[in-house]
Amino acid sequence: MTDEIINNATNYTTNATFAPSIAPTIPEDPEEVHESDAYTALILNITLIICVLLAYYVKANKVYCLPESAAAMLVGVVLGGMARLVLKDLTLWQFSPEFFFFVLLPPIIFEAGYSLKRKHFFENIWAITLYAMFGTLISCFIVGYLTFLVGKTGLIRDIDPDNPMEALLFGALISAVDPVATLSIMGSPELQCDQLLYSLVFGESVLNDAIAIVLFKTFRKYYDPEAPDFSQSEIPKALFEFVAMTVLSILVGVVLGLVA
Repeated sequence: MTDEIINNATNYTTNATFAPSIAPTIPEDPEEVHESDAYTALILNITLIICVLLAYYVKANKVYCLPESAAAMLVGVVLGGMARLVLKDLTLWQFSPEFFFFVLLPPIIFEAGYSLKRKHFFENIWAITLYAMFGTLISCFIVGYLTFLVGKTGLIRDIDPDNPMEALLFGALISAVDPVATLSIMGSPELQCDQLLYSLVFGESVLNDAIAIVLFKTFRKYYDPEAPDFSQSEIPKALFEFVAMTVLSILVGVVLGLVA
């Protein structure tokens, strides 16, 4: 009994001695992390200041060939490229899509709706709806089927040549165009742009995102890579779901607007 206990203890000691140990990770120096964060915040603030100064310069000198949004994009491209070449840790420089959609985008949309000239908008609501709905549909199907044909000919290998739904999903993604630079130029008081034209372009850019989202969700529901054949009996159902989702979304927006 005593020999068995000694043998077990020896085996345990041997296994414990030669077992691979997991070395604890050494945390980074807090001072270095704090210093890196401070430099990143400083550079981001300098970037914002440069964008504001460039926007003032463009507006004061009436540089119509370079919109304010394009100048800000150029600043971001230059500083982003320099940061990628110089810095090793780009954690604080990464832009989160959730931060954009849930923090930055809602104030932009609400500000656009709040500052909208309602008289011009609602006077042309039918023309705006026509451009937003049918224009987005036409753009989606033209881009989608052209992409599908390119994949079918073999020019692009990553496109499914048997299922057009994948190409239509891509068409729905890029069918909604946001003419930010165009609206910034047209909204300039120096140009004195026609209010009818501005209302049509602005109204279409506000509504086409919703149409594109509904289109994408409808196509995504019927996209099945394993069954590429889209039967004709499913087309009326897909159209009904598209119209129902559009109408219900408008009703929800109207009710929440009235409540607010």
